[in-house]
Amino acid sequence: MSTLVLTLLRFGFLALLWLFVFAVVITVRKDVYGSQVRDRRRRVPRRDSVPAPTPQPQKSTPRAPTLAVTGGPLAGTTLPLGQASIVVGRSPDSALVLDDTYSSSRHARIYHNDGQWWIEDLDSTNGTFVSGKRISTPTPLPPGASIVIGKTTMELRR
Repeated sequence: MSTLVLTLLRFGFLALLWLFVFAVVITVRKDVYGSQVRDRRRRVPRRDSVPAPTPQPQKSTPRAPTLAVTGGPLAGTTLPLGQASIVVGRSPDSALVLDDTYSSSRHARIYHNDGQWWIEDLDSTNGTFVSGKRISTPTPLPPGASIVIGKTTMELRR
């Protein structure tokens, strides 16, 4: 082979080697720093010149159940539950995004069926625990029962 071809092959191999190194660095960086959690709330500009309306007494309506985070990095967070199912996990598409290395991307699903709330583990690696017991099938979720996913503890409140 000519020296020109050998030189081009060497530079091509060197370029592929650097691409591999950059891919490894990007993968390690994502693994170490985790995924970015995006704020899904809309930011409303604050108007200080308009006085706040006085609160009107409201009629007593039944409150919608909520999922309250009682322990972990998101302690104090509440998520109102409607009739649609919600997914809890690390994925940005989840309704409750956990920045926890012990939770899966799509870890568990909470849904309403026949007047009862249910929780289902979505084949997570580290499992979902309800009242201290690991679940493997869809399980009824009574109000006040503790749900543990990784380092996060939550409960259903009515």
